[in-house]
Amino acid sequence: MMFLLPILAAAACMVGQTGSANQSATATPREAITNHVLAPAGKVLGLSVHNNSEKNLGEIGDLLIDPRTGELRYAVLEVGGFLGMGEAQRIVPWAYVQVMPNEKELSKFHAGTSLTEAQVKAAPTFKSGEVYGEDLDRRVEATFGSHRDWAYHGEGKPTFVKASDLKVRLKDATGREIGEVESLVLAPQNACVAYAVLDTAKEAGDKSVAVPWSEIRYAYDPQGKLGANTTIELSRFANAPEYDSKDWKRMSGTPWMNEICSYYSCEPFWKSSRFASARKLPDPKSP
Repeated sequence: MMFLLPILAAAACMVGQTGSANQSATATPREAITNHVLAPAGKVLGLSVHNNSEKNLGEIGDLLIDPRTGELRYAVLEVGGFLGMGEAQRIVPWAYVQVMPNEKELSKFHAGTSLTEAQVKAAPTFKSGEVYGEDLDRRVEATFGSHRDWAYHGEGKPTFVKASDLKVRLKDATGREIGEVESLVLAPQNACVAYAVLDTAKEAGDKSVAVPWSEIRYAYDPQGKLGANTTIELSRFANAPEYDSKDWKRMSGTPWMNEICSYYSCEPFWKSSRFASARKLPDPKSP
């Protein structure tokens, strides 16, 4: 299987946009293509990542996300080992990972990269429980060089949260509990979270709803516990469009994104200049 070829059959679950080409680095990052792919985070985590030589470089064990913007900054690749023993975890820029739907079954996905095995082995090591900040950006830059695709573009100092840690309870501005974030839907080629799927409390409709990432604020409290809040009033969720996990074609389409963004009076992710362009992997370059 070649990960460099566009998968035409995936058009049904993509959101069309036009992008621009990026600069090259040690291993050239993605170039712009004209489609946005959406994927549930639960189907991205655990994917084996193959390079263009069909070498399995490891599995996507987790994602390091900027909690303020929803940007997918880095992938944590689980490499080596057997049945979990002797396994190492390496942090690589998300810009080097491409996730695409399978040609015959669009609700399933595969992942490719232009990195070599040597580049993955040279990447920074991930340690469970460690708090990552601006020092991680410096370590990645020392390994992969500087590039706009993995440079920090936010305000203040960079912070990271693991995708696996984002299933927290969401509260409104008054502290009332709205529900629990049960999953994330990613725009992997745009390097961002498209929306969160929320299991609402009885007072908020007692159903699953999709909330655009721009409407959720994640933050750590003084005790270091991660929480989330929103300015959306609890009463708004009762009549919100309901998320249907069995209708992935609709949940991953442009009309659905426009519907939920219209309901919550916000812009879809592709309106952000940072996430406007969907990209693909170009030919790999030697380190």
